[in-house]
Amino acid sequence: MPVNRKYPLRELTAACEYYQQTRGRMLTFEYVLIAGVNDGLDQVKPLAALARRLKAKVNLIPYNRVEGLPWERPSEEAQEAFLKALEKQKVSATLRREKGGDIDAACGQLRLKTERELASIASGAP
Repeated sequence: MPVNRKYPLRELTAACEYYQQTRGRMLTFEYVLIAGVNDGLDQVKPLAALARRLKAKVNLIPYNRVEGLPWERPSEEAQEAFLKALEKQKVSATLRREKGGDIDAACGQLRLKTERELASIASGAP
């Protein structure tokens, strides 16, 4: 992910460990499931190992299709399989059921649509 250039996973993990050790509070990872990118069951064990190490819960968020971006939402079956595989690894996990995807108002969709509309207005395009 591009954010990894600014915040490498090793440094982020160290910061999470420090926070967890000093505050004693549970962490929650927000993990966006993207079809064919990070929704494969081969991704479960590394994620589970990190979550257990940091005593973190995992909130799975299925990707919402955004016009102009190439990624796809995983099938319901793939989402459920990922969730069950995490739970089998003894990780506390939830699967978020998004609303609003059918009208481009789900997570990320509305923001991108609004930004494009504002850019169009600013440039004077019809």
